[in-house]
Amino acid sequence: MTKRQQIMIALLKTKIRLASFVSIKWGAEVAFTMFSTPFRKSENPKPAIFKKAENFSLKVNGENINGYRWNAIAKKQLLILHGFESRAYKFDMYIGPMLAAGWGVVIMDAKAHGKSEGDSIIIPDYVSMIQHLENDFGKFSAYLAHSFGGIAVSLHLEKAKNTAARLVLIAPATETDTAINLFSKIVDLKKEVRIAINDLILEKSGNQTSFYSVKRIVPKLENKILWVHDKNDKITPLSDMESLMIDQLSHVEFIITEGFGHSRIYKEKEVIGSVIAFITDNPS
Repeated sequence: MTKRQQIMIALLKTKIRLASFVSIKWGAEVAFTMFSTPFRKSENPKPAIFKKAENFSLKVNGENINGYRWNAIAKKQLLILHGFESRAYKFDMYIGPMLAAGWGVVIMDAKAHGKSEGDSIIIPDYVSMIQHLENDFGKFSAYLAHSFGGIAVSLHLEKAKNTAARLVLIAPATETDTAINLFSKIVDLKKEVRIAINDLILEKSGNQTSFYSVKRIVPKLENKILWVHDKNDKITPLSDMESLMIDQLSHVEFIITEGFGHSRIYKEKEVIGSVIAFITDNPS
């Protein structure tokens, strides 16, 4: 952990502690806002292939969400969804192969990420973006989602059925409870504040935290699914999804890697090859 990150975490702890001293609920609200705010902004330069994209903006709940599109006339279209504190630019390695296969590609900067507006993002924001996209562009033929994007697209498909589409989940944020627990450890939340966050989620969304679960949704989906996960993933641990592997779901194929962790996994050549083959139904 860098010195800057240590200072930031210390400030977060102080803000939450002060708010909690006044009110547990206020402490939970401050903590949840921080949990939902991407503090690290990716500064990587624009990859060359993005210079060939159609750059567009989508209005979602009053905010401009930035997007990129290639080969809009293609019959088959892929939507790529990045994770928390990531952005569209990081998925350039998938665009060329998909275009070569005759597909169109759409990649968005989620709210509060990349060039999109907003300061923070919660799961319903991401789901709403996908819904707005499909209202404008029609149903996608396939979805490729990493981490936070995985829970968003799973929730979208649970509600807006698109059974013909193929779904790739790469290290999805399988259980929202796990993500909040990890954050709670980092900022040293008191037990009563952690409990109050669950109450806050129920109050705001009408759903328990456990509702926001890829593991809950995937058995219900009829899509063909490729799930890629690493044994050493410390952000979205393999243990969250192992029961699905034991269940041997007929519509889900699992690829378990080792040594790639959470952020490297989607960039690895063997993963890219398997994902492209699965989406295009062209096994190597």
